[in-house]
Amino acid sequence: MIKKWFYFFFIPFFLQGQTPQSPDSLSSVHLLFGGDLMSHGPQLQAAYNDSLKTYQYHENFKHIDSLLQSPDLTIVNLETTLGVRPFSGYPAFSAPPELAKEAKAAGIDFFVTANNHSCDKGKRGIHKTLDILDTLDLLHTGTFRNQKEKDSLYPLLTETKGIKIAWLNYTYGTNGIPVPKPAKVNLIDKKKIAHDVAKAKALNPDMIIAFLHWGTQYRNQPDASQKALEKYLHNLGVRYIIGSHPHVIQPVVFKKDSLQGQLLTVYSMGNFISNQRKFPRDGSILISMKVTKNKKQTIVEDLEVIPIWVYKYIEKNKRHYEILPVEKFIFKPGYFKENRDYQKMMQFYKHFSSFSFDKL
Repeated sequence: MIKKWFYFFFIPFFLQGQTPQSPDSLSSVHLLFGGDLMSHGPQLQAAYNDSLKTYQYHENFKHIDSLLQSPDLTIVNLETTLGVRPFSGYPAFSAPPELAKEAKAAGIDFFVTANNHSCDKGKRGIHKTLDILDTLDLLHTGTFRNQKEKDSLYPLLTETKGIKIAWLNYTYGTNGIPVPKPAKVNLIDKKKIAHDVAKAKALNPDMIIAFLHWGTQYRNQPDASQKALEKYLHNLGVRYIIGSHPHVIQPVVFKKDSLQGQLLTVYSMGNFISNQRKFPRDGSILISMKVTKNKKQTIVEDLEVIPIWVYKYIEKNKRHYEILPVEKFIFKPGYFKENRDYQKMMQFYKHFSSFSFDKL
């Protein structure tokens, strides 16, 4: 079952891939996925506290922290490097460590780090990012300090409530910046992916999930390369794919194949948070799902698609950014400083509502 959030109730979409919960279920784990966490220059300026001379991000997450904290694992694409001064936005991203620290406090447990901005600050950026995530005890995969580290840590295997998940993460490229040796960034390469999938299967996981940075920017539908890679991964036995990079939402396809069982592809979740304000880049979706393991199989149940929108406003000559769960603010136009901002959120919500998240 897949659900879209509408107003104060769910409208369920009963799909071919729906599997009712079995009475002999042994355990289940709740996963939540978010899109591109970006750090543009105006966001850096907004986060800086002049009096304390530090960066603060609590405001970004204050409306969704309970949503992020409720799952067992919340996973987001970290589309910036961390810790390399001077901090900067597009085109070479580097954010302060406080961004990751407060993201963790808000409920994010796990960052995938292979994306087109992984090499923005060279080898130092890759190393500093990993150092900060390790210091904060945040799970991560996709980039590595060297081959030895990759060999020992990839594919990443997590075990939560008795359910083992092998995680894969790849990007289509790094904006033409060569990956600095000896660092490693997982690039989409079919031969390497096949090798990694075989290695993942050898870990005997209950499920393999691939997080892909792919597709064409600002396009509302998946392109041919996404569909081809989706088919390739499914044929390898990877049945669950989560996508990012286009900066707009794309379809979510959840179905059952007669031979392969459940197949899930989230083509793109859009911008979790960014300074991109042009519709429909100003909003995105979260993907919530329960992974249930019984004596016979491990399956996805209760798949939900949740719209969120980034509210940017200026107060006392300072920018502010807040991630809003749309369904909680539909009937709160008075919350917004200007009615046009409320109308922008509703424009995104109508766009979200027009998607059929069960099939292309």
